[in-house]
Amino acid sequence: MKRRTKFDIVIAILDVVSGGATKTKIVYKANLNFNLATKYLAFLLEKGLVRTNSNRYEITKEGKTFLEKAKELQI
Repeated sequence: MKRRTKFDIVIAILDVVSGGATKTKIVYKANLNFNLATKYLAFLLEKGLVRTNSNRYEITKEGKTFLEKAKELQI
């Protein structure tokens, strides 16, 4: 299996949270461990691509735009 880039991981996380997701769901659907998920979610929160609502993560408008553009670039 090919190693994923940081870009690929961000896209996977944004895909999962587009419908709203808990950290556990993100870990399983994006195939990450909790430490990596925590690191990437903190990064995405800082950049304003996701937001948290109690214990659920949701994608922001900016996150949706980024995800659409990123999928166009992905081969």
